[in-house]
Amino acid sequence: MRIKTFIATYLLFLCVLFTSVGIVSVYLNNSQMNMLREQSISQFQTITSSLGREIGVLYGRSATFPATDFYSAVDDRIRGYARYYSRHNVHLSVTDLALLGQTDRPDQAEVSFVNRGQSHFIYITGLLPEPFGHLQLNYNLDITENIVDMQNIQNILLVSAIAFSAIAGLALHFILASIFKPLHAVAKVSREIADGQFGERIYIKGKNEIAQVAFDFNKMAEKIDQQIMFLEEEAINKQQFVDNFAHEIRTPLTSIYGYAEYLQKASLDGNEIIESAEYIMNEADHMKKIANSLLELATLRNYVPVKSEVPISALFEDMEKIFRIPFEHRINADTIFGQEDLLKSLLMNLCSNAIKAGATTISLEAAQQAGKTIISVTDNGCGIPAENLPKIMEPFYRVDKSRSREHGGTGLGMALCRQIADAHNAEMRVKSTVKVGTTVEIIFTTSK
Repeated sequence: MRIKTFIATYLLFLCVLFTSVGIVSVYLNNSQMNMLREQSISQFQTITSSLGREIGVLYGRSATFPATDFYSAVDDRIRGYARYYSRHNVHLSVTDLALLGQTDRPDQAEVSFVNRGQSHFIYITGLLPEPFGHLQLNYNLDITENIVDMQNIQNILLVSAIAFSAIAGLALHFILASIFKPLHAVAKVSREIADGQFGERIYIKGKNEIAQVAFDFNKMAEKIDQQIMFLEEEAINKQQFVDNFAHEIRTPLTSIYGYAEYLQKASLDGNEIIESAEYIMNEADHMKKIANSLLELATLRNYVPVKSEVPISALFEDMEKIFRIPFEHRINADTIFGQEDLLKSLLMNLCSNAIKAGATTISLEAAQQAGKTIISVTDNGCGIPAENLPKIMEPFYRVDKSRSREHGGTGLGMALCRQIADAHNAEMRVKSTVKVGTTVEIIFTTSK
């Protein structure tokens, strides 16, 4: 790309430069020739006028002098003019057309340029003023020196143009190298990103268009890197979900299969049959809860709640009725904008988790801070270790697996809570200290 740009630009520059030099040379040459022509014509007219006057004076005196003396005097005058002007590269001569018998005489002076080998001349022929119109003055100006000077000037222009074109070519090469250097950096980094090195970036200083391209490219690369990290994280989470689901479903299936096989092969009395069937029903019920929770998670994905104003005090009272235990209430906000059944499900899961954690006191609080409504559930249960906090909202994740299974938990409660919060554009935060308790805050950032 750089070579093509250099060649195209340089050829265009050479065309413009040498066309300009050619135009200037032609203009200077024409100007010089016109100047010499006008100068020669002016000098020719001056000589013609002066010589005509002097011959007229001699002719006026011819009455007292013999005719031979008149022609001799005219010849002397002409030779005098010829000697004087020969110092200025002008050769003069006079032709008597009457003696030559030439009757066809030009009305005005004739000017012509003549080249003889390396020599150049301006020829002018014209008649002297009457009554000496039979005398023709021949004017011959040697302009060889002027032509040589003009050619030297043209050669200097040509050499200067060649030297300037060489310097301009080098300058253009370095300028294009400087311009294309950032583009090469962009191409290099883009190839590295295409090869999977998504952490590569372009570093270009300045505030020009190329620097802006580099900035936009880095921004694009950052977005791609983030998206790939997100996809990798999603892939890990999906694989973890599959692994956790397989682990979660294997236990009840193993129990169901074991008790069913036991019923089929063993001789049991009525009580043992009832007890085995009860175990099968419990495990089946646990699998049903998992299926319902998964269905609810799938339903909430990209779900847009039907929102309305929900009294917060009514939500807290419903929790007391459902769990039939007293809760501590601190209400500093009247209503919240959301879908009532989803908000109830969120609080039910949080309160249920608090009870399963061995809490003896559960506090429900609603507050307004900086235009945001915050609902929090605080308990004095066993708490959650700090290293487990980032994972508690993942499906099927349990801090204490044995206790959760004991209480019939599915490991999907916190995942459901997060889905409900996301559907309401709310942020969910968990703070916990082992053997002290846990606080879960749902921060509703929008009122609509």
